Amino acid sequence: MSRPASGGVSRLRINRLYIVLLVGLLLLAAGCFAVYKHMSDTTINLNNPILDREMIETADQDEEDRLDEDLAEVQEDFYMLVIGLDHSDSHSGMNTDTLLLAHVIPQSDSVKLLSIPRDLRVTNLRGSGAKVNSMFASGYQYAVREARDHPELLSGKKVKLGSLKVAEEYISSGMVTARETIERYFNIHIDYTFLVSFETLTSLVDAVGGIEVNVERRMEYDAPSENMYIRLYPGLQVLDGEQALQYARFRKDNRGEAYHSNDFERGLRQQQVIGALVDKLNSWNSLPKAFEIVDIVTSNLKTDMAPGTMLSMVRAYYGKMNKDNIYSLSFPGEWQSPFVIVDDENLETLVEQLTSLTPPLESAS
Repeated sequence: MSRPASGGVSRLRINRLYIVLLVGLLLLAAGCFAVYKHMSDTTINLNNPILDREMIETADQDEEDRLDEDLAEVQEDFYMLVIGLDHSDSHSGMNTDTLLLAHVIPQSDSVKLLSIPRDLRVTNLRGSGAKVNSMFASGYQYAVREARDHPELLSGKKVKLGSLKVAEEYISSGMVTARETIERYFNIHIDYTFLVSFETLTSLVDAVGGIEVNVERRMEYDAPSENMYIRLYPGLQVLDGEQALQYARFRKDNRGEAYHSNDFERGLRQQQVIGALVDKLNSWNSLPKAFEIVDIVTSNLKTDMAPGTMLSMVRAYYGKMNKDNIYSLSFPGEWQSPFVIVDDENLETLVEQLTSLTPPLESAS
């Protein structure tokens, strides 16, 4: 039998290489499109026709600009508000369990985190004192009431957040109300707002195989109505998703009030968990699970940050962020039942620490 010419073999090999390369590029392109498409699913329009702008101040930046923004590079510092929603399957459980304010400083590849106590006294839509954790619910319920009288204001678009699926206008009203309350309190402009379900933390921690946390003390609490049974013991250990959530949320202890944890300690634990998760994600390189991570995030998160901006942030910060450059700020308030109160002097100092581009002395650990 005759053998093919060597040039034919070379061309065949080259053609096969081109085919393999083309298939690889197509798969990569499909993956990038899928990630971008998933990220698009997280986007929510906060330009809400239901909101009465005589009751809620208009933000400086138009909401459509927020959605259309596509940053090529992340260069300027900016603020993000993370709203952790502790909801039930009905409209009734809408108080926020976590409010986390982040000042992202690209100039030093650092982030300042401030956990806002749930009972912080703020001014509500009626001008009265209220707990900050009620502001999302206040905006949400306002939209529900308005929609009953003016159903034409609803676009028909539904938003799914964890097990919750409701009109987009309800969710966006809650997000805007919470955001603008925080903006007025700290006299800052919040560039991006994120609403997350607690299912996000649990699923993410499980997906990366757990996180390493130094639990500072014994925690023991049973809440059968919430299906919560906390049993955590001191020491450095790997927590799974449910344990990480319990550690972050722990407030009361079966052993009595002397063992309870206040909102300030709770806020520091939340920042500790976030720092540990960021470290794990930075060192984690399981490509097959990448789409699982994307699915977890997009199923449990809504934001006014454009998908292009999210991708830019991932490119800018992946591998750079760790516990050493995530800085926790202490909240200076004191308990005056039923609120946490901050006097003017301490608030001014806190705002200076938060807004400064200079990192503080301590990082999250």
